[in-house]
Amino acid sequence: MIISQIASLLKAVDYSPEQMGNEIGVSGLTLRRWLRKPDNTPISRLYVPAIRDACYRMIAQGRLDPESPEIQAIFLESTSSECQAAIRNLGLDHGYEVNRPVSQDQILATLTQIGNQPQKQVQVDGSSEQFAFFKEMGREWSERIATLWAVVQSKKLASPDKLVAYGALFYLLTPIDFIPDSIPFFGLLDDFGVLGIAAAYYASRSGGTS
Repeated sequence: MIISQIASLLKAVDYSPEQMGNEIGVSGLTLRRWLRKPDNTPISRLYVPAIRDACYRMIAQGRLDPESPEIQAIFLESTSSECQAAIRNLGLDHGYEVNRPVSQDQILATLTQIGNQPQKQVQVDGSSEQFAFFKEMGREWSERIATLWAVVQSKKLASPDKLVAYGALFYLLTPIDFIPDSIPFFGLLDDFGVLGIAAAYYASRSGGTS
């Protein structure tokens, strides 16, 4: 986010720097200092979440048009940052494509990529209590989780055969609000759907969980 975006935001809501400063938690004097800098000066990332939250509030209050170019630019930038943070958290390759069509095979390939990381496997292996909690959400939840847990704990399956299960179970442990909708299948499918695809993959393989 840069200074010119803050200037455009002030103009869009017809706020003084003091009023806008109150919205984002800084003094009017601080905001005036920002506005004296060149238009392309970056704003510290420390303030970006507060600015974005203020935009959401002002949209809810009817003070901002969510379709305005100023707001779309702010939200697009935030989404991009969130996507990159989520991709790093999931351990996906740099340059992982977002906003692309996704097939079931691509979902399985992504789960394999996530599950192929030793640190993710360690986290899954140490989360049996959390999975027990998820099982309480219903019979189908319990069945899908049990199927995938049996895979990762199997002594008969080779490590490569467990990767989809590890990926799906790690995804279940990832906070849902950390997954932007623009990352393929994350956001388009909920946890239950992802578990279902992974469980069906193993169900189609004879002796997959033995």
